[in-house]
Parts: sequence; structure tokens; C-alpha cells
Amino acid sequence: MKGYAVHLLFHALTLLCGTASGVAATLWWSTGTVPAGWAALAALLLGIAVLVLQWRHISASAPRRDARRTAPAQRSDTRPELGATAVHRDDPTTVSPPTRWG
Repeated sequence: MKGYAVHLLFHALTLLCGTASGVAATLWWSTGTVPAGWAALAALLLGIAVLVLQWRHISASAPRRDARRTAPAQRSDTRPELGATAVHRDDPTTVSPPTRWG
């Protein structure tokens, strides 16, 4: 959550560019005004630039992966350092009888 404020800033800028592009494109479509079409195109390109900057920021803050790192060693099915984990007893008197609640 270190760069969450920057992340929210990028979202706000993208929403602002999208809204500006939509309003300008609507004006261009309905009235045929040429400057509104250019404003829509400029806002669209600015929104794409903000998204590219956000992608670069996220990829720069991600931890680096070392491509030359070796694969982890294969683990065996047993761990001999733990020893026996269960003790089997044949004496039924050491087991308490079941209760009503299990």
C-alpha cells in the first residue's frame, strides 16, 4: 500500500481524461464543431499517456525477478529431522471412551 495515493491519482486523471474526451466527442458529434473533435482526440491521447505512466509506475515498484536464479531444490516426501510423528499403541486402555459430544 506504499504507492496507493499515486495509484488513486492515476485513476482520477484517467477518469478526468475520459470524461473530457466523452464530452468533447459528444459536442463534435452533435454540433460538428472541429475544435471539439481535436479536443476529444487530445483528451483521448492524454488518457492513454496517463495509463502508460501508470503501467510504468506499477512495473517499476514491483519486486525484481532474477532470471538466473536456480530452481528450488526438490523436497522429499518425508522430513527425517522431525522423527516419528505418531505413536501406535496396541493397548486399548490408553484411549478414552467417546463422549456424547465427540
